[in-house]
Amino acid sequence: MLNKLPNQLFWLLIVCAFSCEDPTPTITFTQLDSNTNRLMQAISIVDENTAWISGHHATFIRTLNGGMSWKAFGYDKIDSLQFRDIHAFDDQNAVLMSAGPGVMSRIFLVNIDSGFTETYVMPHEEGFLNTIEFWDDQNGLAFGDSFGGQLFVLKTTDGGKSWNRIDPSLLPPAGEGEGGFAASGTCASLQPDGKAWIGTGAGGNARVLYTSDFGQSWKEFASPIVKGPAAGIASIRMMTDQIGLTAGGDLSITDKYTDNIALTNDGGKTWTLTNHPQTTGAFYGSDLIQWDNEEIMILSGPKGIDYSLDQGQTFTTLDTLNYWAVDLHPSGFGYASGTDGKVIKITH
Repeated sequence: MLNKLPNQLFWLLIVCAFSCEDPTPTITFTQLDSNTNRLMQAISIVDENTAWISGHHATFIRTLNGGMSWKAFGYDKIDSLQFRDIHAFDDQNAVLMSAGPGVMSRIFLVNIDSGFTETYVMPHEEGFLNTIEFWDDQNGLAFGDSFGGQLFVLKTTDGGKSWNRIDPSLLPPAGEGEGGFAASGTCASLQPDGKAWIGTGAGGNARVLYTSDFGQSWKEFASPIVKGPAAGIASIRMMTDQIGLTAGGDLSITDKYTDNIALTNDGGKTWTLTNHPQTTGAFYGSDLIQWDNEEIMILSGPKGIDYSLDQGQTFTTLDTLNYWAVDLHPSGFGYASGTDGKVIKITH
């Protein structure tokens, strides 16, 4: 018969059995004072200190100290513009995109010291910009709603100083009413070497457009995301050139679940739906990133923020308030923003 373990050793082994296991990672958040009450709906993080967030009434805010304080800025010439996307290059310079029908869709270069330089005004009454994204400090694209049976994508090669439409014949034909959702500035996702993915929606459409050569040629991939007049992909995030996330839903359905989250591990060629989240309704924003070798999926929408640590098998609700955008930084933090100037800092 084996000798009984001494009492102290027995309890030591019990403690080790629990404490030596990897702790379950948790996501927490802190409410911040954004210094505005506007709807804030697009986020661009430069580094651990600097981030910019843009929103309605021609407003954007910037922090230089990791979110501890924010300064608000505005474009007084047209204070009705809705800055629905922003891309920050550093702590002084950014590109702002306003969304709306026709001339309400504009692109600006902004410098904190010298102010705004308007570099694009939508020349088509049917046009409506949804998002801007950059590969680097010179090359970027903007995606807008289709019209005339043609998809609408702009390209810049000079850091946003000028924009030219990509020949629509290089893109697949547009579906009826196909466009995007200018909700969080994330319906396009870019990776190095000219790779880009655009998630579409509306008019009964939901698919992914893909280029591997800075927009010179395009492919289309089918999506399982719910389709409808006001449904489809609102956000696409590629963590690598193979692994990515699409999220969205039906904006007209707020109290039920739809097929609104899907993952790819083959560069967008195929997408697999996750399990249903905790939060009902559509998601406007999302992100997919690794923190300390842990894959974090996070989604934001009018009914709240959910996250998953197991590739969408299970979800946890972070908050139940109205958030339009969420953006995570590889170093282990992020921000979410929404109605009434709401901004939170998310940590791991």
